Amino acid sequence: MVALLLGLGLFEEEVFAALGHLWHPGGAPVAVPGLTTHGWAVAISYRLLYAVLNVALLHLLLRGRYTVAAVLGYAAGYVAGAGLLWLGQRASLPFAALTGHRVLDVLSSPLPVMFAYPLALLTGPGRPCQGPKTARKL
Repeated sequence: MVALLLGLGLFEEEVFAALGHLWHPGGAPVAVPGLTTHGWAVAISYRLLYAVLNVALLHLLLRGRYTVAAVLGYAAGYVAGAGLLWLGQRASLPFAALTGHRVLDVLSSPLPVMFAYPLALLTGPGRPCQGPKTARKL
């Protein structure tokens, strides 16, 4: 799992090219100036692939604890990053657009796992997530 994450980052251009051939088999993707040079489908696929691998790695490392929190954290981060990027583009605020790009770039790296795993260990052993069946009855 770690090797997949590192490989995804190290061979980013090759992954983008492969996703580009998958989404646009007959031609070049439609670039959106200031947002993506690979096309929307390729950019979103790459980000989601990275997020899924990060959450899966955290799920394995933490034995099922905090998986829902990791998914919600990634969702919130991607919404915040995309919102800042959109705001920066629409309102001509280059700082907001750059910050949105940076947020999305950090989420598409091993950094969240490198910070979340030790923080989760500091919270104590806890119980593994069992799903909705473990909800306490009133």
